[in-house]
Amino acid sequence: TFPKGWMVNTIGTFQTGAPITINLPNDNANIGAGPAQRPNVLRNPNLNEARTPERWFDTDAFAMPAPFTFGNAGRNIVYEDGERNIDLSVTKQFRTKEGRGLEFRTEVFNVFNFLNFVGAPGRIAFTPNFGRLFNAGPSRQVQFGLKLTF
Repeated sequence: TFPKGWMVNTIGTFQTGAPITINLPNDNANIGAGPAQRPNVLRNPNLNEARTPERWFDTDAFAMPAPFTFGNAGRNIVYEDGERNIDLSVTKQFRTKEGRGLEFRTEVFNVFNFLNFVGAPGRIAFTPNFGRLFNAGPSRQVQFGLKLTF
């Protein structure tokens, strides 16, 4: 138990990344539709622990299909980064005999400073940004609050 007037609260979020589909940059099948067509997949493109922002998945696992054909890559075969986050707050309440109160609060967001990438990696095959991530979520943030009740 905590001493009188102290409170500690935490909340955590852990989730896997959303699946994404790799598309071609052009109308390879010549059907009049743009980048909704998919490339051929040669092997599992997911790198798991070997991922970096510059190479989130194995871009060499994809090949251009023969002209006027569709690729064999399925939908949603590559995954975005998941989310790992724990927030923490510590509060101390002070009370007076007159019924007034003072609350001091410290809140820490992303307390362990997890690196969370946001947004999908480049998913248009054979383009300069293919397989790359460019944005990260916020790093650790700390804020303090003071609340007077009367």
